[in-house]
Amino acid sequence: MARSNRFDSVARLLLSPLLLLSGAAVFMLPGALRLGKTRPTDLDGVVTIEDAIVACKDSGLNGWALVTFAQNLVRRKFAIYTTRNAWDSSARAFEHGMGYCTQYNLALKEILDRLGFRTQAVFCPKVRNLADPRWAMGHTWLRVTIDGRERDVCAGQLENRPGHNQFMPLLPVLPAPGPVLFLTHLGVVLLSGFVEWKATLTGRPAPYWTYIERPI
Repeated sequence: MARSNRFDSVARLLLSPLLLLSGAAVFMLPGALRLGKTRPTDLDGVVTIEDAIVACKDSGLNGWALVTFAQNLVRRKFAIYTTRNAWDSSARAFEHGMGYCTQYNLALKEILDRLGFRTQAVFCPKVRNLADPRWAMGHTWLRVTIDGRERDVCAGQLENRPGHNQFMPLLPVLPAPGPVLFLTHLGVVLLSGFVEWKATLTGRPAPYWTYIERPI
């Protein structure tokens, strides 16, 4: 009996990730179908994060000017804001030029980290988007420190600059290590899946924030 119990426990451990992935896939299906097939995009020769790092190094900039350059590059590369590819890693989302705040700001974090900057991902459960009064959700961005000076950095808007962004936290800002980012990402998957299924079943359009084409 003990052997059978051990086998059952191992089987549950092996099957639970598969069940979780299968459930997420079903949950995200309507959004994925609306999104359709995606492919890598090219922005002035930049396709991958590796390309972006090379472009940053070739810019000849340093310090906050280089952070600004990288931030603007990532924003322009993400020409589509969408939650319909929430399963994509930040690197893949960067390649395909579409994603939401956690994806594009973690792509920016990887670039800045590899350029030698000190960065930290942070999260606020609710922010006011100064460029879009309809927005009433959470947000992930970065805090970058250079020579002891820390500034908020976000690749969400073309107008953003280190320390000057188009959003305002309405609740306490929290550090966002891996477990926090996983939970916030899971929340986006659940919310996006819910509204996409609701749109499918009711025949109504999905909320505007699930897919927004943006100027570059």
